[in-house]
Amino acid sequence: MRYRQFLTMLALSAFAFPGACGRAALAVDQDQDDIKSMVFRYEAAIEQNPKNPKNRIKLGRAYLMQGEMKKAEEQFKEAIKLEPNESEAHFGLARVLMREGNMQEAADSMKDAAKNDPNNPDVHHRLGQLLLRTDKPDEAIAAFRQAIKLNADHAGAHRDLGAALGTRGDIDAEIEEEKKAVALSPDDPDANFYLGSAYAMSGNAKDATKYLQRCVELDKKNSEAHRMLAGVLASDHRFAEAVKSAQTACDLAPDNKACKETLQKIKTAEGKPK
Repeated sequence: MRYRQFLTMLALSAFAFPGACGRAALAVDQDQDDIKSMVFRYEAAIEQNPKNPKNRIKLGRAYLMQGEMKKAEEQFKEAIKLEPNESEAHFGLARVLMREGNMQEAADSMKDAAKNDPNNPDVHHRLGQLLLRTDKPDEAIAAFRQAIKLNADHAGAHRDLGAALGTRGDIDAEIEEEKKAVALSPDDPDANFYLGSAYAMSGNAKDATKYLQRCVELDKKNSEAHRMLAGVLASDHRFAEAVKSAQTACDLAPDNKACKETLQKIKTAEGKPK
């Protein structure tokens, strides 16, 4: 499946910004202190009134931020017992289950969230993402389209709808959706990746290069984007640039067989008589 989850990390340079690392550490400590205060506050509130579902949802969120998955799950489930139609409780439970790797159960919980909050485009978008990750592209497409129906400018829904359509081989439709996503959110590396990939599959090397290059500018550690860019550049006989991109992909993912094969194929093609 072409759908992938990107991980983003913000780095601060002590050389460029003297004292930045110290300030960053203080900020992290402050965040942790804030979360601990939230936990303490809502635990106390529940002790006073254990039948308040809102406080259990808030405590579940705080536990989730702490990484206390079992405690978070317990609070969201208790909130659902107290108020079965509370969408936020089902949404929170879905997040926990997803973090625990229980994608099918997470999707089921997100369906309950959507059922109880049918006019929330973000819930339908999240549902679509989970359905796509459980290999249900048709249901995912329906969820993404519902999100767009509720909010035509939902960039993430357009992006993920395009990716889902691509899994069905509908490249033209994928391109149309990804173009909308990039127009709405130009700095989204995922949307640029999907659009560049779709153009590559359609044989449009010029536009594939444009959007894949933009993707690696935004997400320099995306080895798959570097690898695909290398292939597009090689198809356009830009071998020196292609080798550089393929090597970058290999450096980022040294155990990735596809990256190694792409680099070798480009080097072989580069050495053939023109």
